Amino acid sequence: MRKPLLASALALALLAPSYALAASWTKSGTMTRTVRPDATTQNFLDKAWNINNFEIQAGREAQNKANTQEFLDYARRIVRDHTNMDDELKPIVQQDRLNAPNALDKEHQNLLQQLSSTTGARFEERFRTQQIDGHEKAVKLFESYAKTGQNPELKRWAQSAVPMLENHLRDAKALPRATQRSTRAD
Repeated sequence: MRKPLLASALALALLAPSYALAASWTKSGTMTRTVRPDATTQNFLDKAWNINNFEIQAGREAQNKANTQEFLDYARRIVRDHTNMDDELKPIVQQDRLNAPNALDKEHQNLLQQLSSTTGARFEERFRTQQIDGHEKAVKLFESYAKTGQNPELKRWAQSAVPMLENHLRDAKALPRATQRSTRAD
């Protein structure tokens, strides 16, 4: 009785590694590489993806709702620059087989909802405030990962994005406040 049980256990032990290995082969016969990023890299990727995609959506919202040329110009630049960032991030995620989110997190969904529920000067003021707050956080996040991150491609991407994010922050601060305009569209 002990020998069949021991033989079964041994056979199972020998088959388990080959089963696990087979699970990592694709239908075309090539072996896939699964990369589990460190927690810092995954955290950065999640936050960076959410920031970037929120900026694209917020910029589009501003293109539809802003009443002044300064806001329209800023929104166009935000959409263009963050779309380019997204285009640069996609191959890194694919090449390194990282897992990026596929929908905004609750924080950014709430911010977008706040934008979509306002109009006129209130919209512009909320958009301005969100842009300043968001880009301040983004600059800190990207600078930090560029210095201490573990993934070389993401580090380069973060480092190359910092000057643009700083420019967005500077330009957001320069957007006129509702109280600075003589006409208010509520």
